[in-house]
Amino acid sequence: MNNNVEEIKARLNIVDVIGEYVRLTKGGANWKGLCPFHSEKSPSFMVNEEKQIFHCFGCTKGGDVFTFVQEIESMEFREVLKLLAEKAGVQLEEYKGGTAQVDNKKRILEALELATKFFETQLWKGIGKEKALTYLGERGINDESIRNFRLGYAPAGWDNVLKFLLSRGFLLDEISKTGLLVEKSSDSIQNISKYYDRFRDRIMFPVQDAMGVVVGYSARVAPGQDESQAKYINTPETLVYHKSKALYGISHAKQGIKQRNFTLLVEGQMDVIASHQAGFTNTVAVSGTALTSEHVTILKRYSDNVSMLFDMDSAGQQAAAKSADLCFGQDVKVKIVTLSQGKDAAEVAAKDPQLLLSAVANSVEAVESFFTSAMKEFDQKTAEGKRSIANSVLSHVANMTNQIEKNYWIKKLAHQLDVEEKIISDVLKSLTPSSFVSASQSKDLEKESTQFQSRADVVRDLLAGLIISDKIIWRETFEKESGKSWASDDRLIKFLFEKGPQVGFSYESLLESIGDDKTKKRLSDIYFAAKYRFSQDGVVEYEGEELRQLVAVHIDQYEKELHKNKLHSIMKEIKSAEERGDKEALKKLMSEFALLSQETK
Repeated sequence: MNNNVEEIKARLNIVDVIGEYVRLTKGGANWKGLCPFHSEKSPSFMVNEEKQIFHCFGCTKGGDVFTFVQEIESMEFREVLKLLAEKAGVQLEEYKGGTAQVDNKKRILEALELATKFFETQLWKGIGKEKALTYLGERGINDESIRNFRLGYAPAGWDNVLKFLLSRGFLLDEISKTGLLVEKSSDSIQNISKYYDRFRDRIMFPVQDAMGVVVGYSARVAPGQDESQAKYINTPETLVYHKSKALYGISHAKQGIKQRNFTLLVEGQMDVIASHQAGFTNTVAVSGTALTSEHVTILKRYSDNVSMLFDMDSAGQQAAAKSADLCFGQDVKVKIVTLSQGKDAAEVAAKDPQLLLSAVANSVEAVESFFTSAMKEFDQKTAEGKRSIANSVLSHVANMTNQIEKNYWIKKLAHQLDVEEKIISDVLKSLTPSSFVSASQSKDLEKESTQFQSRADVVRDLLAGLIISDKIIWRETFEKESGKSWASDDRLIKFLFEKGPQVGFSYESLLESIGDDKTKKRLSDIYFAAKYRFSQDGVVEYEGEELRQLVAVHIDQYEKELHKNKLHSIMKEIKSAEERGDKEALKKLMSEFALLSQETK
């Protein structure tokens, strides 16, 4: 029986899936359209229905249906697997028989979806139509946005949604896990009178995940009620709602973020909706908590740039500063948006959307903003003032992982305060970053940024892609070459030869067996780069004897590159031995060099 990936590919047509994101037209052997991954006016994006692959001649992105969805949605492989399995009607093997938790999550999500429809009906056709719908209109939110963001109204009363969901076949135990109810006591869960609706006489803002599935709510007190206490209440932590990961508006904003290459981060739900109406379809807000490292990780899926438009009061600006520090810790570039009038995005957008557009266009880099504020707050002419300015600015710089940016601010502070750079650098070293990035993570980031591929690495990657592109070739190469030094000395080839027998020499099974998405991405890249020849007229696949010959040729080329590298390494050692005057080592190295030079490759 085929594994999950193979079965999903067999059932789905990549043209249909990509067609949901890109307008495709038939052109010869391929379907063509404007690439969704980079800006272009003439179509260079190609989808080949026969091979079930895509390729862009502009940005060179390519792969299969899994690669496309993973890239366009910025999702992890496991998330894509689940999404496409549902679309294809394939039950994932690990879910067959179902665990209690999986079943619970499914029922919770079904109950939340039904509750959302109930709240929507109450807003448009029920008692909420008068005060709640009118209030939203007065705040500048139009009907299209209300429907788009699925706003609703929870009627006054103790058990409206409880009775509704019970009448639709949900058990009390299932409803209690949605976060929609409050338990009066710890008595028997079967006693309905022990529960009441959490949301009563409130405007409902459904919180959706990246795929648009409702996982919780933020609820605003209805107009005319007491707003001094609990103006907004939110769903508590549940099996499906985690406030440290929930971003309000992310399902609506993810494509806008990719297109504009930055996230507009605001404070509240009304700010998100008003900003979308004003044209900023890349706007999100945190839900029920401050920005967390998990939020930043999610936003990085779509862009490394964030512009923060928080309330103009003291609390809002403090929140912006803390949020910026978290972003710095993950090497996210941050800008601060300042409003010349109005307290938040919703108020400004309702008054004049152009004011919001202008404010975002004139946003300032975060540290520059903090620097300006510190210069206004403290007297740089005094020693105390210089110290306060340095501490204030460097408390943010300390969270940065990029050494170039750190050095920039050290120089700027030293120049502005008229002190030596070493003094500023020493102050920076004394500060502890408030972000979550550890020293080891920072080193890993620096290591990744300095990596490059040698000629041997390029040949090796192409060889690896050719090997795994065909089950028979993979098995033959493993059986013939696995014991040789060129294969055992390289981590990638050794990994493929070790995994081959375990996954039946299947590329799809190999992907499913790997938990790390970066490794999956690398293998996917080398697989498609080696397996196909792309042209505007079509795509040709390497296979059969041609593929077998290509593998042999690249093994030979790789061995030659390794041989050259060894000679180069010995030459360096010879030079070092000469400089040291180590005659014994020099004699041994010269002999080794002569022997290697005589070998035929």
